[in-house]
Amino acid sequence: MLALRIAALALLALALARPAIHQSLSVTWLTIGLIAAFGIILLVMASVAIARGPSRSVAYGLAAAALVALLGAGIWGTLTYATGPAPSIDSIEPVAIAIVLDNSPTSAWHTADDDRISRMKDLATWMVTRLPRTSRIAVIDRSAQVATFSLDASSAVSKIDQLEPLEVIRPIASRLEAAAQLVRTSDLPNRQVLLITDLSQATWAQATRAQATRGNASEAGLASLWTNDPAVSLTVFDLGDFDGLNRSLSLPQLADKTPPRETPLAVTTTLSLASSEAGSSQSVTAELEMYENDPALPVIRDGKIKRPNVRSVDRASVRVAAGGSSQLLLTIPALPIGTHHGRIRLVGSDAMPLDDTRYFSVQVLPPSQVLLVGDEPDDARVIAEAIVATAGMSDEANAEFTVDRIGYSDLAVVRLSDFDVVAMLNPPRMPLDDEAVVRYVSQGGGVLICLGPAAGEPSLESPISPKLVRRWRVPDPGTFFQVTSSGHPVTEPVSRDTPWSRFRVAQYWQLEPGSADKVLIRYAGTSHPALVERTFVSIDDRGETGRSLVLSTPLPALSAPTRSWNDLFGSDPWPAWLLCRQAIEYLAGRGDNVLMPLVGQSVSLPLGEAAASDSRRRVQLFPPGEASPVPLEIGSNAERVTLGDIAHSGTYWLRGVASNAGFSANLRPEAIDLERIDLGELDSIFGPEGYNLARNREEIEFAENRASQRVSLHSPAILLALAAFVLEQILSNRFYRGRKKPIAEPAGAAATAR
Repeated sequence: MLALRIAALALLALALARPAIHQSLSVTWLTIGLIAAFGIILLVMASVAIARGPSRSVAYGLAAAALVALLGAGIWGTLTYATGPAPSIDSIEPVAIAIVLDNSPTSAWHTADDDRISRMKDLATWMVTRLPRTSRIAVIDRSAQVATFSLDASSAVSKIDQLEPLEVIRPIASRLEAAAQLVRTSDLPNRQVLLITDLSQATWAQATRAQATRGNASEAGLASLWTNDPAVSLTVFDLGDFDGLNRSLSLPQLADKTPPRETPLAVTTTLSLASSEAGSSQSVTAELEMYENDPALPVIRDGKIKRPNVRSVDRASVRVAAGGSSQLLLTIPALPIGTHHGRIRLVGSDAMPLDDTRYFSVQVLPPSQVLLVGDEPDDARVIAEAIVATAGMSDEANAEFTVDRIGYSDLAVVRLSDFDVVAMLNPPRMPLDDEAVVRYVSQGGGVLICLGPAAGEPSLESPISPKLVRRWRVPDPGTFFQVTSSGHPVTEPVSRDTPWSRFRVAQYWQLEPGSADKVLIRYAGTSHPALVERTFVSIDDRGETGRSLVLSTPLPALSAPTRSWNDLFGSDPWPAWLLCRQAIEYLAGRGDNVLMPLVGQSVSLPLGEAAASDSRRRVQLFPPGEASPVPLEIGSNAERVTLGDIAHSGTYWLRGVASNAGFSANLRPEAIDLERIDLGELDSIFGPEGYNLARNREEIEFAENRASQRVSLHSPAILLALAAFVLEQILSNRFYRGRKKPIAEPAGAAATAR
């Protein structure tokens, strides 16, 4: 009985001390504990047998077995203690922890049952408040901020409270690497990283691709982060599936990025519907809205930003099934010369508001002046018709281009600065070396050169053209164009499904591009360039860029000197016609999509002419939302301003320059991908044993114990102490049941007896 009482008190004291053992010895210590418990049971049975007294041999046998079990457990425990990691006290120790919050665009998901960003903040705050006061805590989001420890828990909670979904994010791998490196600098033995994420494809696609290129998890950079010395524990908290409805719009596509004035303009976008309810459908309405042109706006009035009013100009409705999509066609009304801003907005709300609105800007320019130089009048006439042929508006006031045609003998008397583009058809050698032409390009002008037989002998080398190596004559059936830079504004419209093989080239000049030249088109079956772009930085520090496009075979090749070179302008010559038109638009700056960058990109905007007295120009950039305008100081001779790292989607206005100047930024379509990665991909990224996956707070607690490689004995010790107390009570009742209390003798009687 006494042994049981001592054991119960000892177990209770052990439980209150919160003992813990190393994870690798958990099975060993469990076996030792079971043997010791078996010995105690045998000892109790021996005590019972002795109390009843009928069989002394059984009692002694049980006592001997108990002694052997307890002695064996004691010896085994002593050896384990001496040779392995010693048991420790499982107190709540300080921890160096980095809480990585995946506040990517998908964290804006919001339904009646799931507010992602709020759940993320609540979980992070709960984690911070339960940590010991002396812990080192870092809160790291997907921004580019340097990873540092917070001063205390309060500052960490304050940083969590300020968390918002970001549109420009750093790769998740770089943020995890920063977190691991930071906690590894702490002198605290317990180092942990807690990642709270929704496991969306938009976040993890890059990490998955990086792992795939390395071949296996052991070679992956993320997998090695947690095994480096000193070790860092990683817990990935999964916020769960996206349950709900999301409607999204693709980037708007303008039929003409710089349309003619007073001409309606078509704009298209694709509506998609994602829903967790298969088979459902919804009727969706999209509205096209335009901002009014007000030269006095935006402005700050009474401490608030007053922006131009927005009005609806068109709308379209369509019914879309879950998982389906539908293209929407909307029309922008006729616009005057100037910059115009608008947006396409879905009526109503859904779980992801970031992709419900798309923004666009349209620049209506005055007609661009094109100088067409060629000695063959018929060739010049055909190319001029290709340039100005827009909806039958050849010589109308609202046409995009006006074309002047001259011969090469008149080139010396023409002021090239009056023209936006100079096109040379079958030029002789002299114009390519002309100082005035070179100066024109160096000052930001654009030149299209269509080489032909007039170029003369090889070895021609000009500042505006690659070196001519030799003249090639290709045997029948000849060669044809093969687009090598499909994303370039010149070649993009003719890079897909264009039957270039039907338009043969029999002769061309072999070009030797410079290291900075860009080859846009090659000849099929060869490495010889067909269309080369050369870029020139402005020599007068105005920020402009001059360009030359060199085609190594003539256009349109319809006259006697050039007819044998190619049949690009043969029957139904729409590919060559479109290529010529795109080249002129690009060189004139009309094809650049400079007013519709993606979030995270930079944009360069024209400033116009400054007053002669201005040494510095002061302009203001009004970003979307409630952010304050940003003042900019620019040199008086600067003609453009470059703005980098656009952080938010929406319409930006630039005050202090031309009326309504600005641009529209859109979130990348791939930034909101609600598909989730397969959980097995985490094993490939981190290694099967490199992380712990949690879906609730209790599993995060388990992760803490796992991370420190300790197994707590607190609960087993409590159970054993309770069992010992219960057993002691049962045995004491059996021992003392039925015993009679002795009758005390009178004091006098005792004295008489003596």
